Amino acid sequence: MSSGYVWLTIAVLTVVVGLLRNFFLFVPRSLQPRGALERALRYAPIAALAALVFPEVLRELRTLGFDQWSFLGDARLLAALALAAVVKFTRNLFAGLATGAAVFLLIQMLVRP
Repeated sequence: MSSGYVWLTIAVLTVVVGLLRNFFLFVPRSLQPRGALERALRYAPIAALAALVFPEVLRELRTLGFDQWSFLGDARLLAALALAAVVKFTRNLFAGLATGAAVFLLIQMLVRP
């Protein structure tokens, strides 16, 4: 997967997450979900992001095995770990996406000057 596709994926997911998170701000209250569905929808954007990104990030681990440490040089994995750490500590998904993108870009620039 080229870096262009990764950047496109990051941009599209950022827009999708933003739209999904703010969709119900513009819908009349009578049409908004209530109860268990309302609570479940809070986690839908991050679940969609995880479902799309995790298989690509973890694909390398499946082929290498856990006894080798070369997967730590994989920009996708390190960017995903940075994203997860920022989201965990700041509770800000957009800051996490920006950090993950920056880490990925930095590693790609260092590996391929």
